[in-house]
Amino acid sequence: MSAMAGGVRGIWSYTQDRWYLRALLGAALLSLILALVIVWFETYGTRTDQRVALTFLINLVAVIGFQVFMSNSGVPTFGHVAFVAIGAYTAALVTTPTDRKSSETLIPDAPGFILNTEVGFGPALVIALAVVALIAALSGSAIVRLRGGSAAIATLALLIIVRTVLGNWEQLTRGPKTWSGIPGYTTVWLALGVAVAAIFVARLFRESGGGLRLRATRTDELASSAVGVDISRSRFGAWVLSAMIAGAAGVLWAGYFLSLAPQDFFFDLTFVYIVMVIIGGTSVSGAVIGAGLVTLLTEAIRRAETQGIHIGPIDADQVFGLTPIVLGLIVLLTMILRPEGLLGRWELEEWPARTLRGLRGRRWRRSTARPVAGPANKPHGGGDT
Repeated sequence: MSAMAGGVRGIWSYTQDRWYLRALLGAALLSLILALVIVWFETYGTRTDQRVALTFLINLVAVIGFQVFMSNSGVPTFGHVAFVAIGAYTAALVTTPTDRKSSETLIPDAPGFILNTEVGFGPALVIALAVVALIAALSGSAIVRLRGGSAAIATLALLIIVRTVLGNWEQLTRGPKTWSGIPGYTTVWLALGVAVAAIFVARLFRESGGGLRLRATRTDELASSAVGVDISRSRFGAWVLSAMIAGAAGVLWAGYFLSLAPQDFFFDLTFVYIVMVIIGGTSVSGAVIGAGLVTLLTEAIRRAETQGIHIGPIDADQVFGLTPIVLGLIVLLTMILRPEGLLGRWELEEWPARTLRGLRGRRWRRSTARPVAGPANKPHGGGDT
């Protein structure tokens, strides 16, 4: 046991001075656990379980996008679902068959270069990320200059603007109508690959110099600015990177659900993703755990709503609207009992070292503890005069 503990301490101390090794090691460990979970679902789970696993992977990529900006900067964002929508619609535009797009039921009046474009997942992902990065750069140049609640409100405005554009641009998005006919290119293994890539990117950014400077602004903006941290520049890089990760989730979304509607990407989805971030914590590992727990919870609630609830005095064949109520209660309990989330700011690989330090600290306190002698009893009548 002592040899194993010494080996853990040796590896940990070696990686502390090399941020890239620490990031790669943590991302590899988290990705291995994630892959084992997905393989188990694919091997032993039912078709419903496999569907839940694929939905979890798509949610995970989107939540990591939230985590890269919101958790590192401390600025709440309500706008990243807009980038999920942009990624999804861009993928739909370039992957839907040309004859389908040219039909009267879709977008026959779209520009010719869009009607004549039909690519697979790889080129669609590159195109979608480029479009998302451009829009994120244009919007982020203004948003990152704001502070506190003003920045959060600006991200909410971005979400509303994108939702309005998607719901009214009939020539390109069909407006409020549902877009259908997207080829089903998203598989569980493809989603797992994108999720693993997102984990590595998020961990490398978090441990890099830019990530450390951004986390410093989360702790104390005034102090970090005083030591030379450019707050706007640090937030701008994280904003664009996080938007691209969220856009990748949108590409997976389009290839899995096969149909899109503007109302799919609004307040409801934003609330679910923010709950995942709050429950998990500010680390990348916390984002993975939060996405997994909330995905499983929402699936259980969905089944309860459709199958009914028969517990004691509650006897209902169908119940609707439970998801926001249950998620809201969980957020309240998390903020009261665990304000920093389940993992807080810690990554998964940091727990063994923290546990070892805690055990050594307790042993040291026990070894140095001594009984304290009580005051000597004074004899009656022998006090000072």
